[in-house]
Amino acid sequence: MANSTVEDAAKSVEQKIDATRESMGERTGRLRERVGEVAENVRARAGALKDKIADTDWEDVQKGVKNYVRDNPGKSLALALGVGFALGLLLRRRDD
Repeated sequence: MANSTVEDAAKSVEQKIDATRESMGERTGRLRERVGEVAENVRARAGALKDKIADTDWEDVQKGVKNYVRDNPGKSLALALGVGFALGLLLRRRDD
């Protein structure tokens, strides 16, 4: 009788282990699939961005920036200071 109970418990544990393995396998498969979808999406967006950058007329961009700075010198200076400060915070070394 005790052997039967131990055998039943062992079978139950084995069944639960097998069910867990199957569940984890399905989850791993779904996770791999999702990671693949995200990677493909990132690849597509990077390609589109690369094409957009390649098609950009940088001389027009430069002229636009120069005109903006001439028309708005105070805003331009404040923007440059803000960007410089933010970059300084991001790039500084942490010694502590």
